[in-house]
Amino acid sequence: EGWIGCRARGRGAPPQVRRRRFPRARFPRARLRKRAMPPARAAAPSLPPCSDCGAKSDFDLDPELGKATCRCGMVMPYRPAPARQAAKKSPTRIQKWYAEMSRRLGGLPSFVVKDASRMYHACLLKDKERQGCKDLDLALAALDRAMCKIGILRSRPDLLASTAQRVDGDGLTAGKLLVDSKAKEPLPSESPTLEKFVALLCEELKLRGQWAKVAAAVAAQADALGAGRDTPPLTLAATVCVLVVERHPPKEAPSSQTIAAAAGLEEKDLLETYQMQLLPHLQALLDASQ
Repeated sequence: EGWIGCRARGRGAPPQVRRRRFPRARFPRARLRKRAMPPARAAAPSLPPCSDCGAKSDFDLDPELGKATCRCGMVMPYRPAPARQAAKKSPTRIQKWYAEMSRRLGGLPSFVVKDASRMYHACLLKDKERQGCKDLDLALAALDRAMCKIGILRSRPDLLASTAQRVDGDGLTAGKLLVDSKAKEPLPSESPTLEKFVALLCEELKLRGQWAKVAAAVAAQADALGAGRDTPPLTLAATVCVLVVERHPPKEAPSSQTIAAAAGLEEKDLLETYQMQLLPHLQALLDASQ
């Protein structure tokens, strides 16, 4: 039966030519049209309308060459908007307290403060398991253990005095028991070597790869030459980092002030030690860094 016979009987089109209708809400045309757009052509609301055809969108953007090509072929200058910088997180109460303690104790390396903060947060248990320790008791005990790991020893009265009477002896004893029970490794019997301090500072300053290898080689050569025998290993390690950054600067080289802050030193003391201890052996140290 043909099309004319179906239409004469009022039955509409034959079944094989009927079109299936979909509801608009389920398949909106705008969504289908958006999916059909090629990914290379995107709207650029920050650009002015095309001076040739007046189009306000549908540009081919090329940020590397700094141009935007309209669909009509008109080329316009284009500069992408600068990326938004993430807002800096404000320091917590315990971080502010550690910064104040570092100042009162004459300056501490930043990796020591981070290690103390990590041990402190590992001991934040329920009230029944904390054995009556306050937050500052745990914080001071964690800081004491972090300093002992690298050979920075402070007497018990000095630690208690630096807290301005906010921690007493009983609280420090209870805090040390809890911190020691949560520690996975015992305290080292000897202070770290020069190579160990150099590795810690390189990790803190994000000097990885070839810069860490060069710093380790310079440290080994300085130890073999006997450079800085009367200098604390941490201070000498900071001077090694200064030498490596100056002679082999990375893309984002840390300044001497940043290196001094990471080691808990004053910048002028660091540069003075660098000139007095490493510069007399400069050629031998440079040969080791090659």
